[in-house]
Amino acid sequence: MQYTVTTSEGPLTVPSPDHEWTVLFFITEPGIGERVPELGGCTTGLCSARDAAARFARAGARVLGASAHAPGELAEFAAGRALGYPLIGDKDLALGRALGVPEVRAEGRVLFERAGVVLDRTGAVRALIHPVPDPEHHADLVLGELTRLTGEGEDD
Repeated sequence: MQYTVTTSEGPLTVPSPDHEWTVLFFITEPGIGERVPELGGCTTGLCSARDAAARFARAGARVLGASAHAPGELAEFAAGRALGYPLIGDKDLALGRALGVPEVRAEGRVLFERAGVVLDRTGAVRALIHPVPDPEHHADLVLGELTRLTGEGEDD
């Protein structure tokens, strides 16, 4: 299945037609941990993907972040953290729901739980990584799934 999504950098096709894999880092909300501590770690998780950019590139993966917000709300956040990849604004939760991403209710809203999704070129979900108990290792968990799927070892 293929989706056209609106991101902090404009419209994109998911899965990426130019990559073997598309990985999506679903987060609750940037900065929510300041108000709801048990949901904290979104920024840390997204930065773990940024810091592992070379490893994702070697695996042939396109990295995207996603949250239940309008893309305009995410552009400043993405730029301020120099993420190096776009954030999908899935305000109506359609993409996350289609991919089976778990949800949580917080502050009277429905948001995504922290999760990782690995799509192949056809758009099939090849891995749903949830829960992600330690946001610092969000990228490592997703890279582990890519390694499992490709059957190849991962170098650091």
